[in-house]
Parts: sequence; C-alpha cells; structure tokens
Amino acid sequence: MPRKFWVGLSIILIIYTAYYLFFWETNIAKDIPRKITRVIKFTVLITVYLIGVKQLTLDRIIWMKVVWHIIHLTGIFILLSLGIFDLIVRPLPFIVKEVMASINEFLIGPTLFVGMGILQKFLLKDENT
Repeated sequence: MPRKFWVGLSIILIIYTAYYLFFWETNIAKDIPRKITRVIKFTVLITVYLIGVKQLTLDRIIWMKVVWHIIHLTGIFILLSLGIFDLIVRPLPFIVKEVMASINEFLIGPTLFVGMGILQKFLLKDENT
C-alpha cells in the first residue's frame, strides 16, 4: 500500500476516535445544542470526505474515484435533506434519526476508506502483472 493510503487512514482513525471519545460518547454531547452538534457532525463528515479524495490515489482507477464521490455525496445529500426537514418542517421519528446516525457513521468511519484501498491494491496488482 502506498504511503498516502497509510497517512489518510491514520488521519481518519484519529478524527473518528476523537469524534467518539471527546464528543459523541461523553455527557458533554447532551449539553450541546442540536444545531452545534449538527455542525460538528457535518464538519467531521466533510473532513473525512476530503481526506479520502486527497489521500486515496484513485487517479489510476477513475471509476473508483467516481464511486467514492457518489457514495459520499449521496450520503451527504440524504443527511442534509433529512436534517433540513427536521429543522424546518417537523422533528423526525427516532428510527429515522437512527438511520441517519448509521449513514453518518458509515461515511466517517475508516471502513469505506480501507475497502477502497484494498480494492485498489488488488486492481492495480492485476494491472501490473
């Protein structure tokens, strides 16, 4: 795996761990206003997306870059749409908020980044042989 991949994975792991240890899994999160927590979640989400764009060397496999963008931008659109609905129209049911939390966790977690890196490694390995 290239060095860029390991740097990107390390940064994502640090952000993901800090997000859960210092923000989400503490009693402080309950005292923060909802609008501020949404800003924090959105900032973490966009940061992980941009790290993936920068650190995954997907230039040699163009369709993987497209997949990375589609997955993240679709998730961001869904989260923003439901979040705006929750703020403007009426509060969402608990189950919808749980689905939103799952989407957010998938997008900020290192799983997708690692999966794309492993897939890229095997595709480039076959290309080199």
